[in-house]
Amino acid sequence: MKRLFLLLILSTQIHARVDEMPVRAQGEKLPRKTFEKIINLFETTFSPLSRANNRELVFMTDYESDWIQAFARRWEEDQVIVYGGAAAVTNGSEDTFALILCHETGHLFGGRPWGEDFNKLSVEGQADYWAASECFRKILPGLSVRQASASSMTLCKSESMCARSVDAFLALTAQFADNRSLPHPKLETPDETVVSTLQFTHPSPQCRLDTMMAGLRNLPRPLCWFLP
Repeated sequence: MKRLFLLLILSTQIHARVDEMPVRAQGEKLPRKTFEKIINLFETTFSPLSRANNRELVFMTDYESDWIQAFARRWEEDQVIVYGGAAAVTNGSEDTFALILCHETGHLFGGRPWGEDFNKLSVEGQADYWAASECFRKILPGLSVRQASASSMTLCKSESMCARSVDAFLALTAQFADNRSLPHPKLETPDETVVSTLQFTHPSPQCRLDTMMAGLRNLPRPLCWFLP
């Protein structure tokens, strides 16, 4: 993990981010030690995917910043750039922070559809789908144990990994909705939009929740962003 200078964060060559409308965090920030522990967990877990392509995975961080934002890009290295505000999502937790990192890691390793063939960064919806279907379940055992909400435990028939995933999905997509002054996404109100072309940019917060739930359940990617 490398410390990050603001000038580097603001580089125009950043290609993929967790949300198009970053805001300053309002929630309680995770302690620095916890922040760094989770970053190190991601580096250990996913570095082999970069090394398989003769590259290195590097997380660059600015814990002191309060912006809820993170980026992924490919330069000489596979890079994930993380602001400290990503660890202070409203009603967030270690799980929510890990889900943000899963999304960014998903840009690097989530596969097609890509935004651009030359850098092979997954589009936003695919990064969400991979975060839920592949990444979060790998990372969860390394996070602190926490009790999922009663409603998510009921939905998931008392399966903890599923319930904690749902709680994280709801908290993070609620933050995305707050960023845009939109209603919070709900499990019972899926986005019924059907796109005519693949959406490269961030889907609506509701569509993002639908995408994460589809990834968790190993269902097809939602048509609110994906074109089969």
